[in-house]
Amino acid sequence: MNPLDGVKNYQVFYGHPTDAILKDMQNYDLVIIEPLHYTKAQIDLIQSRGTKVLGYISVMEVATWNTGLMSKLQAGDFFTRNGQRVHYPEWDSYLTNIASTHFQGLLLTEIQNQVIAKGIDGVFMDTVGDIDNEHLNNPTVLKQQRDGLVNFLKQARAKYGDIAMVQNWGFDTLETSTAPYVDGIMWESFNADTIKSDAWSQNMIKKLQAVDTKHSVKTLTISTRQSAESHKLAKDAGFIHFHEADEYVNWNAGLVTRTATIAPAPSTPTSIATSTESTVKPAETAPKTETTKPAETVAKTETVKPAETVTTTETVKPSETVTKTETVAKPTTTPVKATTPAQTTSSSAPKVADEKKVTSKKDEKKKKHVKKKAVKAKKHAHVTKQDAPKGKMCGKAKQQTAAFFKFFKL
Repeated sequence: MNPLDGVKNYQVFYGHPTDAILKDMQNYDLVIIEPLHYTKAQIDLIQSRGTKVLGYISVMEVATWNTGLMSKLQAGDFFTRNGQRVHYPEWDSYLTNIASTHFQGLLLTEIQNQVIAKGIDGVFMDTVGDIDNEHLNNPTVLKQQRDGLVNFLKQARAKYGDIAMVQNWGFDTLETSTAPYVDGIMWESFNADTIKSDAWSQNMIKKLQAVDTKHSVKTLTISTRQSAESHKLAKDAGFIHFHEADEYVNWNAGLVTRTATIAPAPSTPTSIATSTESTVKPAETAPKTETTKPAETVAKTETVKPAETVTTTETVKPSETVTKTETVAKPTTTPVKATTPAQTTSSSAPKVADEKKVTSKKDEKKKKHVKKKAVKAKKHAHVTKQDAPKGKMCGKAKQQTAAFFKFFKL
């Protein structure tokens, strides 16, 4: 049985929790968090109404700010190319060698200390996509890294049982190697305007559906624009969707509301849920107290048609009823992509066998991750090394470079 069975909505949040956030998290089926910011008591509170929690770890990179982990690394734990470590200057992080049994042991200790000890339900493994991203040109190394990841996953299963394990990207690695050992995969930048028109994406949807049928691996998708359309596209594909408008550092409050009848310890929802024909609500329409970016203002009053309100009642989990009021704001014009600085690319980027060059898709993903780099840098400016989040957030600014295009199979 997949621990993600029954999950219909989720949210990713890497900031520090408040009492209001902890309470609102109870309305979700699943939340993905930075475990460094939480105590076991806070995790227990989130889970008190059945919410599952995944804790973030980075498996293919280590950032220099993470001095505790860096001090434990041996020379063989770093991946080297031409005798040099692979460094990502925008994050000041280094590519790791998952084939190193010593490094695998360090990751298992991370899971023990930050996930198992706090009662968290499983792990969200970021940077898995680096395997496809960095090693496609060298089949021997590619196999070594995939085999190393599989060995790590097998050990995690042996030590920690049926904890939930979700990898970020690495679609080829999933299909060839990790599908029997993970419960889910995340697909970021799942924006309807590019996904619908992109042959590679349409083919990948079918592949992920086939993997789910064979191995029970759920796909979690994230959009940053066209919330309603992206959610519907994900739902039609059988994926679990979240519309993310704040780069994972601001909690999008009140997007999901559970009825009080299902709660062992009832709590009042922080706000009325708003949605677009689904369990996850567009971040644009959710009332919020945080300051959001101008392009992603919560309450949008310009260039929209009168809101269409629909009330539905859905079953989110067994015997759990969710009542939602949907507000869909339809744009009168085609979304305009934000302009971001051009990024450096390399002519040595390897090509994926079934890749499709789609310029519009490349540009929009590039722009999204440029924004994430700025937001992440701002976040790190306000935290110490002791409580800074591990590694990168799901969308890695590294993906702005040529390696980014390889990672997205462009």
